Amino acid sequence: MLRTSCFVAALALLAPSAHAGLIGANSFALYQVLVDGQSFQDHQIDLGSFQTGVFNTPLQGVTAGIPWTASALGGVYLGELQSGTRYLSTAGANRELKIVFGNGGVMALGANTFLTNSGDDVISGNVLMKLSDGTSFLAAVGPESSFYGWVSEGDVTITSVTYRPFLSGTGSFASLSDLRFALIPSSGALAVLACGGLMAVRARP
Repeated sequence: MLRTSCFVAALALLAPSAHAGLIGANSFALYQVLVDGQSFQDHQIDLGSFQTGVFNTPLQGVTAGIPWTASALGGVYLGELQSGTRYLSTAGANRELKIVFGNGGVMALGANTFLTNSGDDVISGNVLMKLSDGTSFLAAVGPESSFYGWVSEGDVTITSVTYRPFLSGTGSFASLSDLRFALIPSSGALAVLACGGLMAVRARP
C-alpha cells in the first residue's frame, strides 16, 4: 500500500542520552543479556495477528497480560517488507509513532527500528526515540535489523515510547518490527527459575 510522499537523503547522526535506571542496548544480543541478567521474562508482540493496512484508530492488543496501544496522528499503518517481515509504522510521513503499555508499564522494551518510504522500502535516516521517563536516543538507522532497546535496572518502569523521523526528509516513516517487552516473572515462574538454579548447582561436579 502506497503512502504519498517523496524521500530526501539526510545526515546520519548518533546522539545517545542516558538515564539513571535504564540501560540502552543497540543490538538484540545485548538486550537479551541485560534482560536475562535481571531475570525478566521477554515477550514478543505478534503483529501477524492483525491485517495489513491503515488503522484510523489506535491499534490495540494484549500480550502476556499487558494491554498495549499503537497510535499516531492520522492513523497507524501495518505493512510488510520485501523480506516478508510484518512491520508497524505511521499512516502519514514524518509523524510520531507512540506505543503505550498498560498495567503499570514494563521493565524492558525493544524493537528493530528503521525508516520506510511510501512504497514499503527500508531507507536510511535518523530516528528519535523517547521513553516515558524522559530518556531519549537519536540513532542513525539503516537496515531493518537495526535493534534498539532499554532495560530497567529495577527502579524504573516504562509506560510509553515514541519514535519519529529526525532530519530524514519529507517522505520518511518511523517503523518497527520484532516489537517486544519484558516483565518481572510471576511468583510461580520465579519459583521455577529458583528450582532450575538449584538443580544446575547440584549438577556440577
